[in-house]
Amino acid sequence: MAQRRKGQRKPKTEIQRSEEQFQRFIARRNEFNDESRMLRDERDALHEQRHKVMEQILALREDMKSNSRAKGQSRQARDRLRTQARKLIAAKQAKRKGGRGSGGLRDTVQALMSEIMASERRLETTEMSIARERDLLNRISILRRSLGEQQVSLEEQEHLHAEVGELDESIDACFSEADQHHQEVVQLAKLNSKLYDKVTELMQEASHLSGETDKKHQVFVEIRQRADHQHQRAMEMLDHLRQHRKVTREEQQARWKQVRDRHQAVKQALYDDKKLAEAADDAIKELMAGGKISL
Repeated sequence: MAQRRKGQRKPKTEIQRSEEQFQRFIARRNEFNDESRMLRDERDALHEQRHKVMEQILALREDMKSNSRAKGQSRQARDRLRTQARKLIAAKQAKRKGGRGSGGLRDTVQALMSEIMASERRLETTEMSIARERDLLNRISILRRSLGEQQVSLEEQEHLHAEVGELDESIDACFSEADQHHQEVVQLAKLNSKLYDKVTELMQEASHLSGETDKKHQVFVEIRQRADHQHQRAMEMLDHLRQHRKVTREEQQARWKQVRDRHQAVKQALYDDKKLAEAADDAIKELMAGGKISL
């Protein structure tokens, strides 16, 4: 059997090689786990950043909704005031037109009153048949109804004519207030346009962050899979080590058993009286023969 040279390393056992392989798997697994934790933190940071951007977007959208509601209210107020102003203009025109014909209405009212008075006087002073009296009463009733209608129209025309100046002031006030609401509509529309541009910019940023987050997550998953693979290899090697250690332990126990059995056999042989007597006889014979005694 060749002797090992001085300084030459003793060959590694199967258990030592398996132990080293196991430690390499564990070290590699730990490296992957550290890398995956770093990627997870980076992914979570990107996700949190995107969450904050989305909160800004939601807040801006709420502002846009509020502005839209206010713009709608201002638009309704503007349109209502403009409609009111147009009605006032039409009323003003009607007043002026009616004012020009108020003299004719006044003459008509005066004529109807005169005719009613004449008919009533004839009814009181003239002898007539019942049928003619009934016809005259009907005529007086019709004249009175017509007089009432004409008097109402005359009062309205005179009232409208008297309020033309007030209508001009109301028309100006309506248009002025309508213009204020229109300016509010324009300002709110411009503000929402700026907010929309900001939301669009933030949406692009959120989309970019989502893409980066997905990339980080994909790499994280891949590294975790590598770590799991190394862990699986390590567990397989650990099972292999345990099996080797078990076999080695059983072999050692078998060798120790052999040693113990041999030791026991030697011990029994040394303390066997018959064998001791034979050995003593042999020693005496050897001594008598001039030889040396070996114990």
